Amino acid sequence: MVLPPGGLLTEIIDRRTEQMRAVIDSHMHLINTKCFDKPTYDRLGQSIPRDTDIDQLVQWMKAAGVEHCVCMGQDMHKVWNSEFGEIAVETSYAKYPDFFIPFCSVEPIDEAGRFSEKNFDYVTDKLNRQGYRGVLFTPPYGQFNSNDPVMFPFYEAIQKADAVCQYHHSAAGGPTVLAHTKYAKMENLNDVTFHFPHMKKVVEHIGYPWSEYLFTMMKNDENLWTDLAMLYNRPIWMTWNMVLAKEMGVLDRVMFASDFVAASNDLFGPDPTQDLLNWIDLVENGMNRICRQSGWPEFTEQDIQGILHDNAARLYNL
Repeated sequence: MVLPPGGLLTEIIDRRTEQMRAVIDSHMHLINTKCFDKPTYDRLGQSIPRDTDIDQLVQWMKAAGVEHCVCMGQDMHKVWNSEFGEIAVETSYAKYPDFFIPFCSVEPIDEAGRFSEKNFDYVTDKLNRQGYRGVLFTPPYGQFNSNDPVMFPFYEAIQKADAVCQYHHSAAGGPTVLAHTKYAKMENLNDVTFHFPHMKKVVEHIGYPWSEYLFTMMKNDENLWTDLAMLYNRPIWMTWNMVLAKEMGVLDRVMFASDFVAASNDLFGPDPTQDLLNWIDLVENGMNRICRQSGWPEFTEQDIQGILHDNAARLYNL
């Protein structure tokens, strides 16, 4: 789909969004290619995504009915010697403060395996003085355990700021050299829920492949949430897990998420608006089609509205 420029595009988006369901994207990334270390990416056989024009990105999102995006970079110095886009988050939030919900991302442990005072100060400044709403940690990429006591000062700061602690606590994301699965196991996070029950926590990708374990933890911790990022290419498996989440009484803490990094990257093709519309339709209509074909209980309109909008709106007080 080729989008028209300027005022005409804005007019078209306004007309379309009046007729569409409002959606909150609870997890996407902003990047700046200057922050990527090309020799490391070449050594790992990975390509660096292209930068996205922020105005174009907002147009893509709004054309699909997205009214807010939780945006973050991703600190991955341990393996990738790179961080995805702290600068991009800062500039995008400054330009579109009513659209983006900003998160920072750090690796909490330095190269010597010690508490990173520098990154702790960075987090507290973002949360307490710059209006950021949460922090992303990536244990498999940073090669640390989420229940390491060195993490506890970060958790205390997040909880004190009434912010959200978000995790890539999943085996999704590449071969072992890129994301060691032993750091992603749910039993590590179970310790965090025990010590910090009042801290708001989001586990991306429904904790793949430990989704049932995660749903059990969510049952016991009302401040634990999850998202559907990167699941839309496995619609039957995703739908079955949503049936389980509803049966276990935690579907009201599952959120739609795109995991956008760049066009023509991961699940996204050259037309991100159409990709988003396809995934929204899977939640709106496709899951119930699969349920009818499989003899599974169907989802109510309230369930669907919750996943696409209301659950995230409740978490972020929107």
